[in-house]
Amino acid sequence: MYATYSVSRYRQFLPAGYDLGIFDQAVHNYARLRTPLVALKGPHYNILGDHFHPILVLLAPLYWLWDDPRMLLLAQAALIAVSVYIVHSFCRRYFGNTSAALLAAGYAFGWPLQAMADFDFHEVAFAVPLLAWAIDAFDRRDDRQLYASALLLLLVREDLGLVVLIFGLLRAARAPRRAGFVLIGGGLAGYFFATAIVIPYFSGDSSFGYWSYQALGPDVSSALGTILRRPFLAAKLFVTPVVKAQTLLWMVAPLAFLPVVSPYLLTTMPLLAERFFSSREHLWTTEFHYSAVAWPLLFLAAVDGARRMRIANTAVGQALLIALIVTVPVVGTVADKAMWPLQRLLDGAAFAIGPHMRDQAALIRAVPPNTCVEADDRLAAHLTHTNLVTLPTLLGRAPDFIAIDLSEAEVGYQLPSPAATRQSALAKGYRPVFERGSLLLLASPNFSGQTASCRP
Repeated sequence: MYATYSVSRYRQFLPAGYDLGIFDQAVHNYARLRTPLVALKGPHYNILGDHFHPILVLLAPLYWLWDDPRMLLLAQAALIAVSVYIVHSFCRRYFGNTSAALLAAGYAFGWPLQAMADFDFHEVAFAVPLLAWAIDAFDRRDDRQLYASALLLLLVREDLGLVVLIFGLLRAARAPRRAGFVLIGGGLAGYFFATAIVIPYFSGDSSFGYWSYQALGPDVSSALGTILRRPFLAAKLFVTPVVKAQTLLWMVAPLAFLPVVSPYLLTTMPLLAERFFSSREHLWTTEFHYSAVAWPLLFLAAVDGARRMRIANTAVGQALLIALIVTVPVVGTVADKAMWPLQRLLDGAAFAIGPHMRDQAALIRAVPPNTCVEADDRLAAHLTHTNLVTLPTLLGRAPDFIAIDLSEAEVGYQLPSPAATRQSALAKGYRPVFERGSLLLLASPNFSGQTASCRP
């Protein structure tokens, strides 16, 4: 279902260059054993200078089978499916087979996973099954599998090193403690290796580009000091403005607030702290992929909480818990397209192709392959597998073609309007070679054909 939904979004030109096109360019280069340069981020931009996610290399063989951004969408759906299997196995240890299946269904269609599928592809898709695996291994007291999941988590993204650290603290509270100390050291080492060495090296910047916690301090040590010295300030910042509290409520209320009675809740603290202490407002909402990372942790913490409160031991308790966990996504998917976008599969909106989408597809067909293209953000992901693509003004050289959608407010985040982009291009001698509806394709006056330097 997630695969169907994600591919339907691609057909409707809903995914963007930021971020599907970015990851397509990175994995495309990995598949050709090349440096993961991402033109959409700028000339000669190495994606490892943005986030530390070498695990993306594992997707390269998929591109040997089908070199297309939709392969990333299918891979993301498969990673969600793997996490469902692990969650089901966890639930089955404490509930019967039928109850475990219903709980796993409630997990599978939870709004955080639906939100992730509704916003392109991201490396955190790997974190979803790996975090479920880590909790499951910890719960089964299987240190070897806990080590394996922790090692892979360190390769998903730099911030997950702090989650591994929390796993280490939990493990160190249980004898024998050596495994916990190994995880604590590994988590800290992984985090600082990624943020202090790898990312600055590839970005050419000595500072970590995603530090947005100025209310707490200019760096990690000062932020931790502020939290310890002024806990009331930190608590207020964590839940205000009110959108933060609303998102937090949506993360635990559908789980009957059971995560709060499980120590597994602690594993979500680094993930929640980096969102709700941040000054970046888009991190605070229920939109995008940000809540999906914590979802398997919260869900399994809820199951563990139910075990600790002996809810799993009574038929009535099981029935009430399952009713809540299953009913929320069912009702939500039927009633609220904003938080449960899979509703678009039910009402047919996911399969509707309108005139504007047909115009977009026609423009894509008009662009010759192996040419350098500056494209509107919504068009970029349909060109990255055939062309060297970036957003307007970011190529570093005169492009062969400029693809514009005049119906959009801007050609990309914090970039000029399509009208301004068109005017600038016309002033430089670019000429229209395709016009339909609000779609416009401009060709360079110096374009002489395909070149090897403009291959994807």
